[in-house]
Amino acid sequence: MEQGQTQSSVPQDEDGKRRLVLKLITRLRCPACSRLYSPEDFALLHRWPDAWVLSAHCRHCDSSSHVVVFLTAEARAEALGDLTVEESQAWSDQPPISADDVLDIHALLQGFEGDFDSLLSP
Repeated sequence: MEQGQTQSSVPQDEDGKRRLVLKLITRLRCPACSRLYSPEDFALLHRWPDAWVLSAHCRHCDSSSHVVVFLTAEARAEALGDLTVEESQAWSDQPPISADDVLDIHALLQGFEGDFDSLLSP
């Protein structure tokens, strides 16, 4: 099964789900070096009835990533965060953070000695 495809019949028992996830992850390649992962490169972080979250650590290039396996076509990723829907929509129109933005904050913090609350207050 290729990425983006769904399987019509997903096993309902845990052993069947485990076998399906194992089959899927052995076909995945590291996004950094493109080498195939081994089952030993994965660790289960969280499991829901219709989705599993795994961490992957490539033994070839030492990079790490996460993999989410959706076990049903109806499964959906749930947005996680502290922002309300309104706050998220307001920030979605902002341009992405640039390298210059990061350098500006670095320069600001490099000589900063004080209280972060006063620094970040409007």
